[in-house]
Amino acid sequence: MTYHRPHHLAFRLAALVRSERGISTVLIAMTMPAIMGIQALVIDGTHLYVERRGLQNAADAAALAAASYLPTTNAAALAMARADAVMYAALNGYEISPEDVVFTTDMDDNDRVTVHTQGGVNFFFASGFGTTFGAVSSRGAAQVGTADAIRGVMPWGIEEPPGGFVFGQSYCLKLGSNGGGGGCNDHIQGNFHAIDIDDSGTGSAAIYRAKIASGSSTKVRIGQIKSVMEGNMNGPTQQGTGCSGNSGRVSGNNSTFSQVVQTLDGGGYRVLDWTNTRLVVVPVVTFLNNESAVVTGFSIFFIETCQQNGAVTGRFVDTIVPGAEWTAGVGTSGARIVRLVQ
Repeated sequence: MTYHRPHHLAFRLAALVRSERGISTVLIAMTMPAIMGIQALVIDGTHLYVERRGLQNAADAAALAAASYLPTTNAAALAMARADAVMYAALNGYEISPEDVVFTTDMDDNDRVTVHTQGGVNFFFASGFGTTFGAVSSRGAAQVGTADAIRGVMPWGIEEPPGGFVFGQSYCLKLGSNGGGGGCNDHIQGNFHAIDIDDSGTGSAAIYRAKIASGSSTKVRIGQIKSVMEGNMNGPTQQGTGCSGNSGRVSGNNSTFSQVVQTLDGGGYRVLDWTNTRLVVVPVVTFLNNESAVVTGFSIFFIETCQQNGAVTGRFVDTIVPGAEWTAGVGTSGARIVRLVQ
C-alpha cells in the first residue's frame, strides 16, 4: 500500500511558503513609502535642523557685533554696524547683505538691531516625494542697555558734570578740592572722592590703597549707597596708582591710549585690551551729603598720567563693557551692555 501523505504535506508547506513570500513582498511594497518617509524625516530633517542652528548662530553673532555701535543716528556708525554684521555672519559661514540688518528704536534711538539670515538644504530621501530643497531662515536680535552692576570698580566716586562727560577728551580728576598742579591746566577739570567701595565699614587708607591697585572684589550696583572715606587720601591715592614710585596699578605699564582703546570712525570706542591696568571702571555718583553717595552709573576711564595731590589725568570712553549686568535704557555715563533679545 502506497502512502502519499508526506508528499501532500510537503506540497502544502511549499504552497504556504510561497504564500508567505508573496505576503511579505506585498507588505514590503506597502510599507516602503512609510520607511522612505521616516528616512526623509530623520535624515533630511536633521540636516535642516543643523542648517537652521548654523543660521541662528550666525544671526546672533552678527546682531551682537552690530549692536556694539548703538545707540546712534550717525550714518557712518550705522554703516559700520552693518559692515560688521555682514563680516561676522561670513565668519560663521553665511552670507548676508546690509539690507538684512535692520535697526529699530525701543528706548533710545536705534538701540536695537535685528539680523535676518537665510539658507537651505538639498534633500536626499525627500526628493523621492517630489521635494528636493528645504528653505530655512532665522533671525537674531540684540539690544544695547546700561551696565547695572559690575565687579572690579575703583574706589573713586565721580560726579557726572552737567551735560555729561566729553568722551575722548583729556580730564584731570582731582581728589576732592585739592589742586593737581600745573599738569592739570590743559585738561578738563573734574573731582572725585575716596569711597568705601566694598562697604568694609572702615576708613582705612591701606584698604583704599589696595582697592585702587586691584579694584573692588564685590559687585557694585546702581542704586547702592557708599560711604565717603574721611581723612587725607592724597598719599594712598598716589601709592595705589603707582605714581609715587611704589608698586601700584600703573607702575611699569607704558601703554598708550591708542594701544588699548580703538577710536571708531563713526563715533564711540572699542577696548582692545580689557586686562590693561590703565583701564579702570569708575562709579558715577551723586553725593547725598559729605558722608555718603549713591551710585548712579559707571564709566570707563583710561589713566594716562598722575599729578600732584593724588590727581590723575586720562580720558573717559563710551564703550561696550563685558561681564556686567544689563538694564534697559542707555545712560550718559558711557558704560554700555549688549545682550540678545527675542
